[in-house]
Amino acid sequence: MTHEHTQNFGHDFDALIGTWKVANRRKAGNYFLANQALGEEAVWEEFQGRDRFEKQLDGRAVVEHWEATLPSGERALGLSIKAFEPTTQQWSIIWIDNRNPLDYRPLYGTFENGIGTFFQVIETPDGQPLHVRYIWDEFTAATARWQQAFSFDGGEHWETNWIMNFTREA
Repeated sequence: MTHEHTQNFGHDFDALIGTWKVANRRKAGNYFLANQALGEEAVWEEFQGRDRFEKQLDGRAVVEHWEATLPSGERALGLSIKAFEPTTQQWSIIWIDNRNPLDYRPLYGTFENGIGTFFQVIETPDGQPLHVRYIWDEFTAATARWQQAFSFDGGEHWETNWIMNFTREA
């Protein structure tokens, strides 16, 4: 028995399907705490990783499998699910990894002119609201970029603290 695909799911992440080398660049330190000023004096760490993206659920979701060895030597593994909701035309992104407490609260957002912007507000360990922003952009057949930024003032000022540059594996 076959079922025809009747939903029109988003295709914004289709360019990511496949395997990638990832050049990670992130600010060192505990940037979840509002009282830790990172700013210009923060030290950037750089390390390599790999990422694989695959479509699931007849295209409604994209599952990401990320892995890297941090500068400290610690093995880092991450999994994200990017799911498209046709009724709102929005994507939700859930990220979990092997180093942080589980958090299933998604970031929500959309793509406009090839740039995906996603937002979430969480509470930091010291009880402060932390606004989180992901930006997916610079999609080509062989490259892509992801950036994470935090704001402790309700989104008025953003500080980018992690950038991933993707290069497609041959």
